[in-house]
Amino acid sequence: MSSVARALLGLLLALGLSALAQPPSPTPPPDLSPEVFRIAKGLRCPVCQGESASESNSGVAQEMRRLIAEQLAQGKSEAEIRQFFVERYGPWILYEPPKQGLTLWVWLSPLIGLALLSYGLWRYLTATRAKAAQGDVSEEEIARLEAELLPPDTQHRTP
Repeated sequence: MSSVARALLGLLLALGLSALAQPPSPTPPPDLSPEVFRIAKGLRCPVCQGESASESNSGVAQEMRRLIAEQLAQGKSEAEIRQFFVERYGPWILYEPPKQGLTLWVWLSPLIGLALLSYGLWRYLTATRAKAAQGDVSEEEIARLEAELLPPDTQHRTP
C-alpha cells in the first residue's frame, strides 16, 4: 500500500470517527424518562431566552430536569413539581401563566375587548337607524326631490 493510499485511508477513518462524535439527535437521553421532558417543556429555562427547560442544554436546565426526575421518583405529581419551581423562581418560570390574579387580566382582555367593540358597533348601528327613521326631511325638500326624480317629459305637465 502506497503512502498516499495510507494517508487517504487515515483521512477517511478520521472523518468517520468525527461523524460518530457528533451530538445525538434531539431525542431524550435514555437516563431520563419522557415524563421528565414533558414536565420540563412547561417550564422556562432561567438563563436562556425563549427556550424551555426541556430544550435548553444549559447547566441550569439540566439541573432542573434532574430535579424533576428526582421528584418523580419520590412520587410527586406534576402539579407539585410545578409548584416547587414556582416557589423557587416565581410564576414567570411557567410557560403558561396561571389563570388567577393579575394574569387573569391577560387571559380575559381579548374577550373584554371583543365585548367592548361589539357594544360600540351596536350603539353606532342603533343611533344610525334611529336617525334615519326620524325623517328630518322638510316638505320642500321632498317636493324638490320628487321633481328631480320625475322623467324630464313629465316635469312640465304637473301644475
